[in-house]
Amino acid sequence: MTEKVISRCSWTQTAGNELSQLIPTRHYEEDVFVKPALDDIVNEDRAVLFANNESAPIPCELHFEISPRFKIAALTLVCSAPKVELFVGTNQEYLETIYGVAIEEDEGEGDVPIRPYRYDVEIDRSGIANINLKLLTSSKEICIFGAMLHIAPNPNGITTQQQQPFDLQKIQELLHKGGSSSSSSQSKPDDNEEKMQKFMSLMKGITGQSHSQVPTAAPTGNMDMNSINQHINLKFEQLEQLITKRLDEIQLQQTEKLDRIMALLEKRN
Repeated sequence: MTEKVISRCSWTQTAGNELSQLIPTRHYEEDVFVKPALDDIVNEDRAVLFANNESAPIPCELHFEISPRFKIAALTLVCSAPKVELFVGTNQEYLETIYGVAIEEDEGEGDVPIRPYRYDVEIDRSGIANINLKLLTSSKEICIFGAMLHIAPNPNGITTQQQQPFDLQKIQELLHKGGSSSSSSQSKPDDNEEKMQKFMSLMKGITGQSHSQVPTAAPTGNMDMNSINQHINLKFEQLEQLITKRLDEIQLQQTEKLDRIMALLEKRN
C-alpha cells in the first residue's frame, strides 16, 4: 500500500506529470536495506523536468514529506544531478553530501543527452518524516527520472505526533479558579467541573494518553492542591519512563541491525 507523499521543487516544472503523484513508497525491512531494481524506479510516466527560469541562480531543492505515523528510512533517486546534499527533519539539519553513481547507457543507444545518476541512501536518524534534497549541478535543467521513499512505522511517534504544547498560563488559571472558595464559584459548581475537565485534558496531552478517560468525579471548589501537584509529578515521571523505554528500544534495534550486517559481511569474506 502506497502512502501519500507531499513533494515540491524550488525550480519550475516544465514537463511531466504532477510531482506529488509520482513518488511511490515501499515498506522498509529493518534487517538489511535491499536496493530496488532500476525498472521499479525509472519510468517514462514518472519522469519530470525542472528548469531555473529565474534571472539569479537558485539551488534546485526537492522536498519530500510523509505522515508522522511513518519515518523515511531510505531514499532511492535517479536524476541528472551528479551530487546531492541531504537535509532532514523539521529544522532541515544538514546530514551529508552524496555523489551519485552514473548509470551506464546500453550499448547501441548512443550518447544520452542527460546522464542519469542513481542514489540509494539510508537515513540513519530516528523519526524523520520529511527530507530536503539540494541537487547540485551547473545545468539550468534537471530531470528526475524516478524516485522512491522507503518507509517504516515511526518509533518516535511520542515526539513527532505529540499535541500542541500545553499552556502553563491556562493551567495556572484553571487551578486558581478551581481552588477558589468565593461565593461565585460555589454558586456555579458546573463551571468548576468543566474547568477541571479541561485541565485533565491538558494533562492527557502531556503524557500522550489521549484515549484515557477523564475522571467523572471532579474535585469541588475546596480541592486539595497537594494532590494536584502529586498528580502532575506522577504524569511527568510516567512520561520520562516512556521516553527512556523508547530510546532503549531504538538503541537495541540499531545494535541488532549492525550485528546482522557484520554477520553478512563475514559470510561474504
